[in-house]
Amino acid sequence: MIPERTIADIRERIDIAAFVGEYVRLKKSGASFKGLCPFHNEKTPSFYVHPQRRFFHCFGCSASGDVFAFLMRLEGLAFPEAARLLAERAGVEIPADDPARDAAFKRERKRDERLAALVDAAAGFFIAQLDDHPLGQMARDAYHGRHIDDDTARTFRLGYAPHGWDGLIQFLKKGEWSPRDAEATGLIVPRKRGSGYYDRFRHRLMFPVADHQGRIVAFSGRALDPPPGEDEGREPGAKYINSPESPLYTKGKVLFGLFEGRVEIRRRGWALLCEGNFDLLALHQHGFANAVAPLGTALTEDQAKLLKRYAERAVLLFDGDAAGRKATRAAYDILAKVGLAAQVVTLPEGGDPDTFLREQGPEALQERIDNAPGIVEHLIDQAAIDGQRDAAAKAEAIAALGPVLAKVGSPVEARLHVERVARKFGIHDVEAVRRQLRAGVRSARRRRRGEPEPEAPRKLQRAGKKVDFDGLELRLLGLLLDCPDLFGTAEAKNFGELLTSPDLRAIFLGTSRLVEERGGVEAPALLEEVQGNPALPWLEGRLARPEQEDSRGALELLRKGLRQLGQRSRQARLRALSQQIQQARQRGDDAAADEMMKKYVALFRGARDEKGSRGDDGDESSRFEDHGA
Repeated sequence: MIPERTIADIRERIDIAAFVGEYVRLKKSGASFKGLCPFHNEKTPSFYVHPQRRFFHCFGCSASGDVFAFLMRLEGLAFPEAARLLAERAGVEIPADDPARDAAFKRERKRDERLAALVDAAAGFFIAQLDDHPLGQMARDAYHGRHIDDDTARTFRLGYAPHGWDGLIQFLKKGEWSPRDAEATGLIVPRKRGSGYYDRFRHRLMFPVADHQGRIVAFSGRALDPPPGEDEGREPGAKYINSPESPLYTKGKVLFGLFEGRVEIRRRGWALLCEGNFDLLALHQHGFANAVAPLGTALTEDQAKLLKRYAERAVLLFDGDAAGRKATRAAYDILAKVGLAAQVVTLPEGGDPDTFLREQGPEALQERIDNAPGIVEHLIDQAAIDGQRDAAAKAEAIAALGPVLAKVGSPVEARLHVERVARKFGIHDVEAVRRQLRAGVRSARRRRRGEPEPEAPRKLQRAGKKVDFDGLELRLLGLLLDCPDLFGTAEAKNFGELLTSPDLRAIFLGTSRLVEERGGVEAPALLEEVQGNPALPWLEGRLARPEQEDSRGALELLRKGLRQLGQRSRQARLRALSQQIQQARQRGDDAAADEMMKKYVALFRGARDEKGSRGDDGDESSRFEDHGA
């Protein structure tokens, strides 16, 4: 617990106008300062800072508070963390709750400050080499060749790591910087033979990487063309070399461009997530100052959590290739886990943000951002494109979407997504789509556990395993498949209403649509429409071996079968009513019980009268009672 006197002391020592002015461009307005609010998007300034009163207020979004509230809201910090940062700035000592832990913290802070100062000095050295080194122009040419101007280069503090093995080492020696500290930050590497070190980054365009507080903690060095006179046939090094992990830098916990873009991200409420260093610079240069990049790694959970402190949603802008599509799919799992909403901008095949901006301009990109679908919709649409080859590819693509939709929290959204899957894949049987999605979830769970995939259900059924469907319903549906002209009769409509199996009803409805649209049953089209249906093996066999060619005879058999289905339906309703009547009596609701009894008697009499009018006991329909598949 930080004492109130300490908090007040920090508040009094910090000039809130100067502090806020480091984030927001402020102009004097009477006794106050005003500027564009960093917490919402606006064109006319409504954000005011009052130095004498030591607080800020926005008339647009009602954000208000002191210097602590400003830092906590802008940087997404908890109060203790914000208080420590402001205390360091103000030179105020915060009393220790745990002396031992506080001493350890101070030692780590002192070490980090020393290392950060060394890295910052190295960044200054690299920047100076752009002008001072004879080959520095090659680095300028590299970023000019990508249409990055000098203002953007200065904003991101681009530099040149000189050609040779010890350019940085000699600079550090002159400044009396510790070689061990330089090694700890990854700037220099111990020689494999003998003593001494050599520069990690040599003849490279240098991108400093800042953490969210603005400290340079690492570098990303891009390879340049060989210097004039050097053997061009020499094996080139890696295109990019990034700093190794250090006390200052943990790979996967820093977002490139976040410090430069955090105010704009907070103002707009969303962040643009790209892949490459040049992509990020190009986006900032063209007005998309809310862009960030993971830097040499797929998006991590730590990076997503960090981004969520500033943004309400992320817009993914990855390259238009297989790797970009894979990165989008992987990012969804991470973003869904931390609860950060996302949209996806699709670029032309083989394109990247930098190229797109140069060829089509920022207006075209903004239009794509404005129309970007949600990430789940994008993944569904992409899966439908990837699964166009055949029915098996469709089934596999739908199953792969199962784990995606399983992460959707809202049941309404989940239902809409399932319907989108069915629509995009051209499948009318939504229930079959649901089953395939569930199968995909189970398969993914087995893979995580390292369990083998079970034999496919279709193979088990083909091997003779009994399908658990009612034989009478199968027989009657088979009659309609054999004689599709019967689908226009009242008997067919009645059969559809009496079907108890949703799987068979899906086949019935699909066949009915095909007959209406195409005038008959086209087996390939029907089989594709009901992919994943558990009754598919039966359907394939039934289509291959028709049993009834005479429509008149089929209609008579259908009528007889319908009488038995109707009798079953009434018996089921009578049992349900009897149970409901009993429950109503038990709870003392005699009025409801009497009303249901009237329905029971009427239904019972109707069943008895129909049986008497037929003059038989229905045994003639017993031929349909084959319960096998």
